[in-house]
Order: sequence, then C-alpha cells, then structure tokens
Amino acid sequence: MTYHNPDLEFETLVAQIGKRCHSDLGKEQASLLQPLSDLGEIIKSQKLVAEIQEQLLRGRDYDFSGLTNLQPLFEDSRNTLFAFEEFSAVYANNLIAEEILAQLKLWEEFPEITLYLKKLTSFSFLNSRFLEIFDKDGEILDTASKELATIRKRANSLRMQIQKTMQALLSDSSLEHYLQDKYVTQREDRYVLPVKESAVPFVNGIVQSHSGSKSTVFIEPMSVVPLNNELQLIFQQEKQEIYRIFSAYTSAIKAEKKGLLRNQKILAWLDFRFACGRLCNTIKAKTPIMLSRPCLNLKSARHPLLILRLGNCRKVIPFDLELGEEKKIIILSGPNTGGKTVLLKAVGLITLMALSGLPVPADADSEIGFFSNVFADIGDDQSIENALSTFSAHLEKIGKMLNKAKPDTLVLVDEIGAATDPQQGSALAQAILEKFLALGCPAIVTTHYTALKIFAEQHPRCLNASMQFDTKNLQPTYKFIAGFPGDSFAIEVAASLGIDPALIERAKELAGNQNVQFTELLKKMQDEKKKYSVSCYQNELKTHLLETKLQELAKKEEEWEKEVKIRRQNHLKELQQELIAQQKIYQNDLAELKTLSKQERKTFLEYKLHNIAVKNAEIQKELDKDLSANNLPVSNPQPGMKVWLSNFETEAVILSIEGEQAKVDMNGITFKTPVSTLFEPKTKTETTKIEPKVKANVAPVAKFELKIIGLTFEEAKPLIDEFLDNAALAGLHSLRIVHGKGTGALRTKVRDYLKKRKEVKGIGTPGPNEGGTGVTIVTI
Repeated sequence: MTYHNPDLEFETLVAQIGKRCHSDLGKEQASLLQPLSDLGEIIKSQKLVAEIQEQLLRGRDYDFSGLTNLQPLFEDSRNTLFAFEEFSAVYANNLIAEEILAQLKLWEEFPEITLYLKKLTSFSFLNSRFLEIFDKDGEILDTASKELATIRKRANSLRMQIQKTMQALLSDSSLEHYLQDKYVTQREDRYVLPVKESAVPFVNGIVQSHSGSKSTVFIEPMSVVPLNNELQLIFQQEKQEIYRIFSAYTSAIKAEKKGLLRNQKILAWLDFRFACGRLCNTIKAKTPIMLSRPCLNLKSARHPLLILRLGNCRKVIPFDLELGEEKKIIILSGPNTGGKTVLLKAVGLITLMALSGLPVPADADSEIGFFSNVFADIGDDQSIENALSTFSAHLEKIGKMLNKAKPDTLVLVDEIGAATDPQQGSALAQAILEKFLALGCPAIVTTHYTALKIFAEQHPRCLNASMQFDTKNLQPTYKFIAGFPGDSFAIEVAASLGIDPALIERAKELAGNQNVQFTELLKKMQDEKKKYSVSCYQNELKTHLLETKLQELAKKEEEWEKEVKIRRQNHLKELQQELIAQQKIYQNDLAELKTLSKQERKTFLEYKLHNIAVKNAEIQKELDKDLSANNLPVSNPQPGMKVWLSNFETEAVILSIEGEQAKVDMNGITFKTPVSTLFEPKTKTETTKIEPKVKANVAPVAKFELKIIGLTFEEAKPLIDEFLDNAALAGLHSLRIVHGKGTGALRTKVRDYLKKRKEVKGIGTPGPNEGGTGVTIVTI
C-alpha cells in the first residue's frame, strides 16, 4: 500500500531513518520506505532488521559514508578514461564490500541478512590494482608498471647528470660574476641558471624566461641542452605509459560494470537497513507477532517519535491496547492535553512501522494484524484557499474514509464530530461510528461527547477508554485505561494553566456537576460489569476444574475396575487350581482313612493338622521376612510415635504400650496390636505429643483467585503469602492473581516475588479473554 498522510508523521519517522544513513544512496532508499502489501515480506523484513539490531548491540557496524553512485561513470560517454577521482570512488565502494565479505562468518547465525550479504561480489583484484597505481594522495607510484619504473629510473639518472653539470657551471669562476645567484632552477621543465640581464651576451646558452623585474634572465647552458632534450623525451614516454595504465585500468573497471552496480545497489540497501536497526535500537523496538487478521494487541507500547524527542524510552509512559477481536471501536475520552491525540498517533505510527517491516516500540508478545490501509483524521485542516472550515475539512476526510473503508482498514479520528453544535455533532458522530461498525473496520476515536460514551457503554462491539487525570494535583497522568470513560476536566485544566481563579469559580457555578456525576455513574456501571464478569469467569474456571477432576477420577476408576477384574480372575484361577490339588489330596486321604482303624484315624488326623499348622507358620514367617526386608521394625516404641502397621499396611499413632501389645490410633480407630507388627513409618515425622483432650483441625479456606488491584506491592505481599499457603494446604495447583494492567509495575514486582517462592513451579499469562496481562497464572 502507498501511504500519504501527514497526520501520523510517518514521513518524520522516515526522515529520522534517513538521518541515520551514512550515504546519499542510503538516504534515497530510506525515502522509499512504505507499508508492504504482503504479510510474508513484512515478517521477513522485521526479522532482518532484528538481526541487524542484535549485531549492532554486539558492536558490529559498517561505515557506508564512502559509498558513491557509480552509474554516471558508465553512462557518460565523455568518461572514456577515468581519473583518480573516479578510480577512488570505485575503490571506496569495493572497500566497503570487501570489509563485509571478510566478516561473513560473524553473520552465520543470522540467516535473513546473510542471504543479502552473500550476494556481494569481491573485486579484490581491482582494489589491489588501485593500490599499485596510486598512493594515498593520488600520486602515481612506480609500481604502476615495470615500464613506468624503468622510465622514471632513466629520468632520475638523467636529472642527476644534469644536476652534476649545472653544479660544475656554478663552480666555474669565469661565470661567477655573470650569475644573479648561485642556484639551479627549472623553467618549462628545463634546467636553467639565473643570469644578470647585462651579462646575457657573455653566457653561452638559450634564454628560457625572465624574472618579473626583468633583472634576471634564466638561461639554459648549451652544455645541458642535449640532456634537457633527452629528459623531455623521457617525460613524454612517462605520460604515454601513464595513459596506457589508466586506459587498461578503466577498461578493467568497465568490464565489471554489472557487478559493480549490483554491489552499489546492495550496499545502498544495507546502509538503509542498518539505519533502520540504529533507529530501532534507539527506541528499544522489538519484533511483534504479526497476524493475518486485522487486529491490535499492543503491550507496553510507546510513541516512537516521542521517545526520540525526549531522548529516553523510560520517560515515555507505555500503554496496553486491544482492538479488533471482540471490540471493533474504542471511544477514547479524557482531559484536554491528557495525551489522547498522542496515543492515537502512537497506535497509527506503530501500525505503519510494523506494516513497513520494522520492529516497534512495544513488548515482543504484542500482536499486530495486517491492515490494507490506515486512515487518520488528526489536527486542524482548515483551508482559506480551498474555502474549507475546520468542520468541513474533517467531514471531507471522514467522507473519503467511509467510501474506502473495509474490514481490514484501521480508522483513527481525533475529536469526531467536533467544531460544530455539540448536540448535532454527537449525533452525526454516532451515525458515523455505526457506519464503521457496519463496515466491520477497527477504529479508535477521541471525543468529549457524553452521548458517545453512553453509546460505547451500550454497544457490545464498542469499548470506552480514557486518559487518567490527577484531580489532586490537577495534572494529566498520560496513563491509558481501557473500559472506563473519562471526564474532560476542562475547568481543572484551565486552572492548572493559570487562568484567573475568579473565572474558574464562575465556570464551576455555570457548569454544575451533572456531567462529572454521570461519568462517575458510568464508571460504577463498568465496575459492576467487571465484577460480574470476574465472578462468571471464576465459576467457569471452577466448573472446568471440577469437570477435569471428575474426568480424571472416572478414568482412574475405570482403570482400577479393569485391574480389579484382572486380579480377581487371576485369583479365582489360582484358587481353582489350589482347590483341584486339595481335592485330590482329600480323596487320597479319604481312601486311606477307610482302611484305618479308629485309633489310626485319630493319629492320622492329628498328623495332618500338625502339617497344616507347620505350613501356616512357614507362610507367616515368609510374610514377616518379606515385610522386614522392606520396613525397619520400631526399635523403641513410645507413645506419640507414628508407625507403620504391617497387618493393615497403613500408618498409625501409638497411644500406649502394654507389654507385648500396643494401643494405636489408626485414622480415628483405636485398637490393640502386637508390638511385632510395628515398623518405622514410610515418611519421617516428629513425635506427636498426645494430649487427653480432643482437638479439631479446621482446614484453611483456600481460593483459586486473589485480587490485589489498587494495592501497592507492600500491601499485597502478605495477602499473596497467605493465598499461596492456604492453596498449598488445600491441595490446589493452578491459581490466579489479578493485579490489573496499569503501568505494569505491580505485575513486575508480583512476578519477581513469585519466582523467589520455592513452592511456585511456574508463572504465565492467560489469553486476552481471560484477563491477559492483568492476570498472572501461578502453578504450585
């Protein structure tokens, strides 16, 4: 989508990114920043900028200030041969690319940006050639070519010969009185001597020039004329060789035109992207969760430009805002200068940032949906030239919105229906809002109209919200509160701005307090509604927990029934086999008894009874042995000790010891049992002191939820301790602490404290429909 609307100051944000670019090419890329039309591209762009943010925080940045536009070099036909400036521009671009390519390994953990970095091409051979040809001042080095080095070597040798000859002439006494001064100089690249104007006829040589005063004539002695001529020829050869070097280097660069321009484009794009990363780090931006449906769920969001203006993220008060799922329109009220317009702009600008593929100044768990367009009507668009009043200018904008709005359009309107008769303006505003609701597009509007606050309260898809005002200090707090309408406090704001107190008192007399009372009534209705919602949620939660418990118990019961059935079948089979075996034995014994006399039968039966007693004793011995292997017998049983009863396989408390018998209490049942059946308990506990009187332990009253809204952390801490202790004793595991959203300070302190409690296994945040960030789920 192409966005052109100055109301949200998106262009200002783009300009801030441009300021952080190092090169003009990067700034050009920044100026093209617009919201994207593909959700996949948006998410990809946000991840890429987030990767750059992380690298910048690690101290890895690049200097793109040397990046130059090379396109004119290849388009201008006059540039058949490049000069040092053109060569230097190519070298600077290549140097940036080489630096990035040399550090590719540092980017391996960042896949999105690595894809672009790998597209860069190395032109190290062009850079190496540049360093062979030029020094840092642009002078051509002897290393430019072997031929150039040879030519310059010959030139140096010839200069030395000329210098030697000229020095000999200076030392010649016959010429001494003809010379103006004893030094050798050059004119037109030829070595000459300064001769007095009157002595010219007496010096054998060629006049090359005169001094400004005409008193000195510069003569090239005839003895060095051949040498100077030869030196001039060498100079010509040097120029020809330099031309050849430049031509070859120019051709080499032009041959890589496509790759060099591709590198330039990538580097310009990287300059722009790194500027995005620098801006996002400055405003503490994080990557939000992007959704395909048009909705907003902003957490701890801040206005990005306000952060830049104040210079510190903490100086900007954050806000939480949810729109587009259950509630389609938020009607924002509150005091003048209370921050309504700033919040409206913040929501719009944050949305545009996210749609443009940038992280936003909000928590990472914030959700931003895809919007095909963002409409905003903020500020005064009065125009004398176009004969538009403030009211008509607003209506013209809103008319365009109504014609183009769709379900995936975000609408932001400041002071809807204002600048006209309040009664008619509020009626028109309500009709506009009803149309937006019919279109299904999410919207946030600010107002001072009471009628719109009532409309929001009555409509199920609208939500009242307000900016808080400190009535004690007569100052706005700039805190956003969802679910409650706000009063305008116009008179109070006027008083805080220094208006004559007498005027303030007269205004209060004229205004009365009906509007304030009505606003308070709306707030009370909201409180009752909220309490009812909380009560319903608690009941639903308890019902859900009970249903879960019942399902668990039913499942366990079913498993137990299956196990009992299997064990019963196995036991019956074993008994059946035992009975069959005993039946055979009894039949044999019976047959034998029939053959015995009466005395023999008696002896035989006694023998059998003895065998049964012996076998029973052996079985009991084995049982005691098995029990002893798993349990330790009580060495010195005393009243009050908790013990394990082997014959009942449960715990009990010793009441008294009477010889080899112990009187015990097993879950309220008192009886005697042999001391030999007493073993060490499964769980170690201290000796219980037995008192003659009866005591009743009353279970603590445990709750699933604790409300601490409106309390300070110091006030809430003992309540939290009692809440957790009671829940632990009652066997509860999943609890809720309702602290409200607010600024998030109470939530942070509560969660930090919970993390220190040993019994707390985990903490979490429920879904938006279950309280969102205003509630902390505690698992103990």
